[in-house]
Amino acid sequence: MEFIRHIEGTYGDITIELGRSAAGNLEDCRAAVVIPFLNGRLLMTYHPARAGWEFPGGTREQGETVEECALRETLEETGAAVRNLQPLGFYRVSRDGKILTKTALYTAEAAGLAEKPGWSETGEVVAFETLPENISFKDDVYKIVLEYLREGRYYSE
Repeated sequence: MEFIRHIEGTYGDITIELGRSAAGNLEDCRAAVVIPFLNGRLLMTYHPARAGWEFPGGTREQGETVEECALRETLEETGAAVRNLQPLGFYRVSRDGKILTKTALYTAEAAGLAEKPGWSETGEVVAFETLPENISFKDDVYKIVLEYLREGRYYSE
């Protein structure tokens, strides 16, 4: 069963689509976000410019697949190489009926932490039991995706 949720976001209307069909429809995503777990905890990084905690993610580079983007961004922003990268689906941001961006959503297991590249745009990396209070993006996308995972919807399809 597909999971679809519509919310009002900071930059436009957000549609979150999760499930098998959505997870198989990521080719046109321009960006990726990964929810990595380290020993069962949420691995997040602090973004100084946005003054908040985030899951690793970013925009695809030319010639890069969305999966390659997810792996690269996670390594660059957390220092974590990941395994078992699993697509969940995507979210779209639109305004006035026009899609501004479509971002792939993944989960993964962090195989461990290494030093991030010195030029990384992010700061401290922490493994949390639950989402911290100070999230960079206030649109509840993280919260909704984590509820979906907690309820086991993805794994029970």
